[in-house]
Amino acid sequence: MPGTYFGPYGENRNDYAFEGNANRGRWPMGHTLILPDGREYKFALNDGTVEVAGNLYQSVAPVTNHVDVTADVARAIGAVIISATLGATAAAVDIYAEGTVHTSNDTAEGYAYRIRRAFSAGASHASAATSSVLTVNLEPNDKIKVALDTTSEVTFTRNRYHQVLIHPAPPTAGVAGVSPGVAAADRYYWSQVKGYSAVLVEGTLLAGLPVQADITTPGAVENYKRRVRTGGTTVIFLSNTAIWGAPLSDQDGSAVVVYAIASVASAAAAATYDISGGIAYNAPLVGMCVKANSTTQYALVDLNIN
Repeated sequence: MPGTYFGPYGENRNDYAFEGNANRGRWPMGHTLILPDGREYKFALNDGTVEVAGNLYQSVAPVTNHVDVTADVARAIGAVIISATLGATAAAVDIYAEGTVHTSNDTAEGYAYRIRRAFSAGASHASAATSSVLTVNLEPNDKIKVALDTTSEVTFTRNRYHQVLIHPAPPTAGVAGVSPGVAAADRYYWSQVKGYSAVLVEGTLLAGLPVQADITTPGAVENYKRRVRTGGTTVIFLSNTAIWGAPLSDQDGSAVVVYAIASVASAAAAATYDISGGIAYNAPLVGMCVKANSTTQYALVDLNIN
């Protein structure tokens, strides 16, 4: 299981490419490395592309056809195997190694189990074709607590640090850290999650203020923003209603918008405008800007990715 390793400077740039069994992972995915200055990293497996330094990475997005799938056979209390019939998406060998299977609906719902680590192909699970049964092995001591039957629905979720990729814009899964740019395709490496890091910038950052995963440029960060609710239940203004313009701007001086404000009201123009919805975040918050370099450059960001 993941733990914590207090390592020397430079360990964060080691991909262990020239050590025995490098591709099997020296530590479990999600294992923590802490350097003497407090910078923190997670042990991760790169996807099938070369890493890009200073880019923000994310987990593999959930597969819809592996969510709420029905158990094919009953499993007794104490069993260390769970199986279910997938939808119309296949599963490759061991993609859920060190991941989680949880009972998401009906009988035995509400329990989560860790899938066994694969030290050799198939130790976690064999491949499963489209619409066929996927069988996963649980960690030996993480046994089924409540018996499953053939009405039980389960959901398979990859380890957060398994085959991470540059986040699309906006992200489609949880962020997994910033790359140090040392790993070739399909290699293990240390992904930075806390402390000072150079990160790709989109737009104008402001030193001392939070940043989020960018919603237009993959792998980049931008100023922290929130999205307000828009739209109404009916038309607010009539054609003969006097209107004033109210110019507003973003905190960094961009994106000027003119909002229409009615200067007179009439019974005919009265309407209900739905603003009951809460304020939503555009993308995950990842840290605070320390040095705001220009757009398309790399800023210094104090990461705080949980």
